[in-house]
Amino acid sequence: MKPIYAKSDNEEIIIRMSYKQAHRYADEFISAGKNAGMKVKAHVIEGNSIVSAKKMSHYSRNTDLVILAQPDPSKDNYQRLQDFSQEVILYSGRPVLFIPYVGTAKLGFKKAMIAWDGTPAVSRSVHDAIPLLAMADETQILIVESKKQKELKSDLLVEGLVEHLAHHRIKATIKRVSPGTNDVPTTILNQLVDTASDLLVIGGYGTPTIKQKIFGSVTATLLSSMSVPVLMSH
Repeated sequence: MKPIYAKSDNEEIIIRMSYKQAHRYADEFISAGKNAGMKVKAHVIEGNSIVSAKKMSHYSRNTDLVILAQPDPSKDNYQRLQDFSQEVILYSGRPVLFIPYVGTAKLGFKKAMIAWDGTPAVSRSVHDAIPLLAMADETQILIVESKKQKELKSDLLVEGLVEHLAHHRIKATIKRVSPGTNDVPTTILNQLVDTASDLLVIGGYGTPTIKQKIFGSVTATLLSSMSVPVLMSH
């Protein structure tokens, strides 16, 4: 990535500056880990956005969780980072936790929210999130009863989810809301604020096309407007 302080558009200069910046970040990460009493290691991935996404996906496969920064919609590299994130979700096989670009005070989750629509995508995300949900004091399963959801008339099996989570010592409650004049992502974002939740678990699939979309309209909106960490899986 081009350093924000880079004044030159010369590709060779930008590559050298990016290399130095990446290694500085890696050294700072190792130092912070050691100061926290943790055993850590860092690996600098070289290559353009396509190559680096593939390498990141490859290295991620032997991890419990991938943590990525939320792409900032106001930055020039927003679409590149959005594409990078999608590649990692699609090919790493690991859950991804997005941290808001505005930052977060802490990562000790107390109130978790699951945006549940009964799809395989959110089921996978929920089960990957179980270690985090188990640490939370409260878990709420949110069902947005949109017009589309009502028309499907599908059995969301939400009571079964509550029972299943209980086997993992996760006490979950169900909340059904009507979006009214709002769309689904706005309704979810409003509920996050109203309940003071500090973790959102969502599914990552959109409507399948020739190339399967991971960031559907709801997912993309939530990731661009998120105010709390968001976990999703493929």
